[in-house]
Amino acid sequence: MERNRKIEVIASIVLAVVALVWGTTYAVIKDTLSIIQPFSLMMFRFGFSALILSLMYLKKFKTIKGVDLKRGIIIGIFMFLAFYFLIVSIRFTTASKFSFIVGAYVLIVPFLSWIINKTKLDRYAIVGAILATIGLAFLTMEKGAVFNLWDLVAGCCSFFFAAHMIAIEKYSGDSDPILLTIIQFITTAVLFIILTGIKEGYDFIVLPEIKWTLGYLVIISTIIPFAIQNIVQRYISSTSTALILTLQSAFGSIFAVYYLDERMTKQMIIGCLLIFIAIVFQETKLKFLKR
Repeated sequence: MERNRKIEVIASIVLAVVALVWGTTYAVIKDTLSIIQPFSLMMFRFGFSALILSLMYLKKFKTIKGVDLKRGIIIGIFMFLAFYFLIVSIRFTTASKFSFIVGAYVLIVPFLSWIINKTKLDRYAIVGAILATIGLAFLTMEKGAVFNLWDLVAGCCSFFFAAHMIAIEKYSGDSDPILLTIIQFITTAVLFIILTGIKEGYDFIVLPEIKWTLGYLVIISTIIPFAIQNIVQRYISSTSTALILTLQSAFGSIFAVYYLDERMTKQMIIGCLLIFIAIVFQETKLKFLKR
């Protein structure tokens, strides 16, 4: 029991590092969209990720089973839909509203897990999710913010990120996590290749201009984090995963202060603290107060 708890703690810390990395990604994507078309960026991101990971673990294809293929494709479809709605909506809503709406998956995951995976609703998880959502609002929302149709599209992104986490929780237990990662990357890449051909056409001339950014997105922001997520979700629930990953909004705001020279306000500090309290509340269930 003690050993399992240690594994959960290590998995949570590793996932927090993933949140740190993903906190920098939105700024990088938004900056890169001034050079390249959105679907093309996603095609290159997941295409190269699938290619590199496949070459690294070529021998694993010999062990692939029909059930692994089915599970990886399902996870990959959810990933594609999440990033499709992300890349479509990010250009038509403010960064603050986008961060809040997408981060709201923390509130969706516990209920979706309850419906699909029959996971018991935990009062600590519910309270933690609500606290984290309030924290996100403090962290990201501007005064007088008005929601529009594109915010609803961003909401679809949030829903499919939640569905992606639930699918990983459901299928990662007895399938090779690296194999699942490869299959979901291939699925996402193929769908973006088709979409790019239909909507934008293929432009490979732009690649030298974005080589360093693309390298960062592929290696640091895609291959390593998603492989880690597929592994650690064997040890922690999708609800805990969603809650820990809300840290990416906090890290994103801190990154924006230094990278984009934005100002850290009292409201943002309160938001960061609420997210931190929510994670401590959910992960410890206040056991340290009962000793």
